[in-house]
Amino acid sequence: MRVETICLGELATNCYLVDADGTNILIDPAQPCDALTSFIADHHIDLVVNTHGHFDHVGGDWALQKAGAQLLIHKADLPLVDRFYPDHPPFDRYLEDGDTLPGGLRVMHTPGHSPGCITLVGQEIIFVGDLLFAGSIGRTDFPGGSMSQMNKSLARLVALPGDYKVYPGHGPATSLARERRANPYLRNLGVRG
Repeated sequence: MRVETICLGELATNCYLVDADGTNILIDPAQPCDALTSFIADHHIDLVVNTHGHFDHVGGDWALQKAGAQLLIHKADLPLVDRFYPDHPPFDRYLEDGDTLPGGLRVMHTPGHSPGCITLVGQEIIFVGDLLFAGSIGRTDFPGGSMSQMNKSLARLVALPGDYKVYPGHGPATSLARERRANPYLRNLGVRG
């Protein structure tokens, strides 16, 4: 599975282009812009997957939908998207915990940063949106955020067996082993690396 990254928008959102067994998946397109168009280049985007519904992760969705991509999000974040983009076109599919996407990417519902946050779990890689960052975690003080849900989602994430390369919604990539060992928010959960 090939993963390419570009950082977009005023909040420096990581957008990922994933070649999943010949299916091109774009994760969290922050905004429609020339940089995104150049990043995609001649790839036809089959699926756009939003890890959650905040404006800085879904802003480029509908331009890509017009170009033929299907838009996927967890339904619990639809009210957030509606708030930021009240007249948006409909999503093509709502993701649920346990769904499988091309390339064997498995959907984990990991609320806390927002009600519909998801994590995509692949073979030795995970896309965590704003659940987990290098040395930190996502905010829970936005509408729909919940620290108790965040802790449950983080506990579920760190219980995954083995190590994974972690692709967050902002900031540098990290590894799950490193975060288990050094992230103070995970130490507070009693997780040991």
